[in-house]
Amino acid sequence: MKRSWLGERGHIWWRYLAAGIAALLVLLSVIARAQNGGGRSDKEKAEYRAGMETSDQKIAAEVHAHSELVKNLEYLTTHIGARLTGSPQMNQASQWTLERFRAYGIDAHLETTEIASAWTRGSDSAEITSPIQRPIEIRSAGWSKATPGAVSGPVVSVDLGNAEAIEARKDKLKGAIVLLKLSERPVTSGESEENAYDAVIPPARGVPKGGAGEGRFGALTKTMKALTEAGVAAELLDSGKIDNLFNMGGFGGGGSYKPSDVPRAFLTHEDFALLQRLAKDSPVTMKVALNGTFSAGPAPVSITVAEIKGSELPDERVIVGGHLDSWDLGQGALDNGTGAMAVLEAARTLKALGWKPKRTLTFILFTGEEEGGTGSRLYVKNHATELAKIDAVLVHDTGTGKVFSIALEELYETAPLMEEIYRPLREVFDLEPLSTRYFGSSDHVLFLREGVPAYFCVQRPAHYGEAHHSQADTFDKVVPEEINEGAALLAAWMWNVSEMPIALPHHAPARDEQRPGQ
Repeated sequence: MKRSWLGERGHIWWRYLAAGIAALLVLLSVIARAQNGGGRSDKEKAEYRAGMETSDQKIAAEVHAHSELVKNLEYLTTHIGARLTGSPQMNQASQWTLERFRAYGIDAHLETTEIASAWTRGSDSAEITSPIQRPIEIRSAGWSKATPGAVSGPVVSVDLGNAEAIEARKDKLKGAIVLLKLSERPVTSGESEENAYDAVIPPARGVPKGGAGEGRFGALTKTMKALTEAGVAAELLDSGKIDNLFNMGGFGGGGSYKPSDVPRAFLTHEDFALLQRLAKDSPVTMKVALNGTFSAGPAPVSITVAEIKGSELPDERVIVGGHLDSWDLGQGALDNGTGAMAVLEAARTLKALGWKPKRTLTFILFTGEEEGGTGSRLYVKNHATELAKIDAVLVHDTGTGKVFSIALEELYETAPLMEEIYRPLREVFDLEPLSTRYFGSSDHVLFLREGVPAYFCVQRPAHYGEAHHSQADTFDKVVPEEINEGAALLAAWMWNVSEMPIALPHHAPARDEQRPGQ
């Protein structure tokens, strides 16, 4: 018998409702189990806390007495230098870190993939030709298409996210050199910010202009597409930093490792502002030459993976990671030589102590984080069948400053167990409570999206705002005592997770419209 329209829809509705209720009951069961520590007694919890606090103190003492972090970081930044994804220097760094892990007696290997092309910065130049004559400094964005020699054209300022206005001005934009301002944020030292992340990407405050909308990068993508269709000669971006510092990013084409559609480069904030002031009073013209080159074909890139095998639950993993790649204007010290060498030092420390962890301890030095997470994508792809048994991931990626918290990344179902894991760390490292901020901007995000509990170190600025992606990202900015403490914290957190009697709960993989971990 055929169901009525209402009866059929009602049947389907009840099926969805029943499935939703069942999923909710499972989630509540997981949370309740986590809240009571998986049925563990108060005595068992107290014993875990005391044991972890003792272990964490020993880890801190080992790092304090025998750390090789600064020595390793000096070699990485001074003798290898900046490590652009796909470059010979990045591949040298991967091989060198592989050897360092093995020298510490830790099993390690490289996992390798290819990117569409490697990119090498050329000698770029720019000059204001009217109404004044003045050479100015310029730096190609990563993977920017080169200009066909030196190109000249009128300077036109364009607002981000106004593709309709660009379409209306299409005839005037053909052959123009466009000033594209990415944000209106004040240019400051960043030291007034609470954490290093905010020194680079200030948190949104109040009601967003124009509502929630599609976000900054969606608006940027639309604007750049419209400018390409208009036939502009080049796009110039404001570095948005003080003291004539440059910024860098993959706005050229770094996410795809292919040449950008339009030659694209950064100016210092000071020169960008000069051009805007000149353009208010009279027409401005410029000459620009961008000379980056591309590899003839695909280029190999690798991540370094090292492990200390678990004694009781070897199939379960606890991961700490940091990205080894960097942009190429400085030496890749604070972004992210500090994080990568903290991971290496955490591995050295735990191996030197000679303990036998319950779960396998995995240390990953990623590549291509700066271009969208190439290395984390590679690991997630290669280990897809093992993701369900990854207990947790922690990433260190905002410079040399003290780690003062760990971000929960909205994984509130893990909070009860994370509090147990974290409490001994607070005693040993003088930490603030777990952060309820969502950061979602490093190699842990790919794990989050797959349902793995993944967290982010929250750090003090320590001049990260200036050094980040600029020519000031150099070894002399490193604060040895603070980054050594960060390495000890990574090792201690990792040990505490490995020894927790029950695993942190996973969550449902994120849909595209969700935040990872939601």
